[in-house]
Amino acid sequence: MVKVIFIDDNYLYQNFPLPTRLERASLLSIIQLEQFTSMQDILGTCLYSDLEQKVYDQSLSSSEEEFFKLVKYSLAMYSAKAAVSLLRTQTAHTKNEERAQDQYVLDTILSTIESKVAYVNKRLVNFIKNDEALYAIATADGCTDDIFTEEDAYQGSVFYPKNGVNENICE
Repeated sequence: MVKVIFIDDNYLYQNFPLPTRLERASLLSIIQLEQFTSMQDILGTCLYSDLEQKVYDQSLSSSEEEFFKLVKYSLAMYSAKAAVSLLRTQTAHTKNEERAQDQYVLDTILSTIESKVAYVNKRLVNFIKNDEALYAIATADGCTDDIFTEEDAYQGSVFYPKNGVNENICE
C-alpha cells in the first residue's frame, strides 16, 4: 500500500481553495493515487523511489529539499484537480450539501491548476537536468523504461516521446 509521504490534506487545503466538504479519508486516497501515478510518471521510478526513501529516512540534501518543495506543489495541484473532478459528481454530496454545486468556483479552480501545473512540472524536469545527483539517479541503468528522460516532453499523465515513437507498445 502506498503511504502519503509528500503532502497531506492539510497541505492541500493550505495551498488551494478547495471546498472542505470532502472527508479526510477521501482526500488522502486521492493524494495517494496522484502521488503514486502522476508524481512517479514525472520523476521516473528510480528518482521517485530514491526521493521516497530519503523522505522516510529524513536524509534529503539541501538541493533535494528544494526539489522536494517543487514535488509537493506539483502533487498538490494534481490532487486538487482530482478532488475537483470528484466534487463534480454525486459522490461529493453530503447530507448538509446544498442541491447544486457551484460549478463556477470549480471551473475557476481547475483552470488555475491547469495553467500552473505545467509550469511547476517544467521546473521539476529542469531541476533534474541541472542537478548532477538527481539526473544520475533518474537516468541510471535499469531506469530506461521510465518516463523521465532528457528528451521527453509530456502534458499531464500522458507520455509523449520527443520523436513521436514509443517502442514499448503492446500489441
